Amino acid sequence: MKAQYIKDGIGIYAATATIMSIIIPVPVLASIAQAFPDVPITSVQLIVAIPSLLAIVANFITAKLATRYTPRVRTIAASLFYVLAGLVGYFMHDSFPMLIVASCLAGLGMGGVQNSIASLITNSFDGDARGAAFGLCSVFVGLGGFVYVSLASMLGAEVWYNAYLGYFVVLLLVVLQLIFLPKGVLEEKTAKGERVKIPREVIILCIFGFAYFGATQLFNNNISMFISDTGLGGTIEAGNASQVYTLAGMVGGFIVFPVKRLFKNQTLAFNALMSVIGCVLIVAGGSLLTVCIGAAFVALGFAIYNPIESQLVSEASPAKGLAFNLALMAATQSIGQATSPYWIGAAATPMGGGVTSMFYVGIIIFAVLVIAQFLYFSSLKKKAAGESSAA
Repeated sequence: MKAQYIKDGIGIYAATATIMSIIIPVPVLASIAQAFPDVPITSVQLIVAIPSLLAIVANFITAKLATRYTPRVRTIAASLFYVLAGLVGYFMHDSFPMLIVASCLAGLGMGGVQNSIASLITNSFDGDARGAAFGLCSVFVGLGGFVYVSLASMLGAEVWYNAYLGYFVVLLLVVLQLIFLPKGVLEEKTAKGERVKIPREVIILCIFGFAYFGATQLFNNNISMFISDTGLGGTIEAGNASQVYTLAGMVGGFIVFPVKRLFKNQTLAFNALMSVIGCVLIVAGGSLLTVCIGAAFVALGFAIYNPIESQLVSEASPAKGLAFNLALMAATQSIGQATSPYWIGAAATPMGGGVTSMFYVGIIIFAVLVIAQFLYFSSLKKKAAGESSAA
């Protein structure tokens, strides 16, 4: 059984490592803007913004196909969309609309892999092993992102569109998927007139996820401006804080199981508490060191929160409709991140607006989540204890 876990894990994490290939164009965005001087900079930024939006659509499309194609087939097919993105971006680089098409293809690949991998982990692992498996996804997502950015920076240094050749690394990962990826199981088809069941717990978890992911996005959106506005440094210092955030997130993926074992059903509340501490350190520490320590707390909380939420949704969902519920979770998370600047910015306006005010809003959101999640999971525990006594 252990050997099977290892074999399955190689295939699953080879697929997981493809996800962050969507950021391959990031290092050459400035060069793309120079190559297309008549294109507004906001349109150029769509090259890195569109994939996350298309991923929402792809999650639901993939979930719809769960009754017809196994998770293995869906994962490999979705991974190949990244390769198509590389082909379009490299060979059709003279056309800006085709660069947008390349980003759309990458987004479809991202959403397809996300949904299919979640189904595969649910099929292949049980209990705390499932939580640990989801946790390791954060590690391989981070490792993949590091490799893609480094490779794209090197390839695109002389000729910007060479960066798109980085997508062909995905072909090597597809080979590993073909060898090691487990088949998974087909979802049972719903009867005519029957609808997919969305349990109450899944809806509540999606609400929590929307708020948590939106508040966490504060760091990525504002840390550079915060460091600049507070006089703590410039681009280099902001880069250092971002590196700490990335490294801490990778470490968080390794400790999901120990944290879950320690805090049990209150793990999500604990993660939100870590985020509160992180944001407080960022805004009140007064030094780059405390900003970096705060970044580490936020990243650790986020890295643990995501796999635990995935595990809880998979456990709360019936087998029929699992892929849809996982897609719903991913969609609410992504929407929370994408809309974060708007609703958090609006909430910060009464406090004077500005970056620091946004971090104060983040502290409030995380604190409310600590209380709400603690009370909710305490009530679930009491309900389970009552049902056990009655039985």
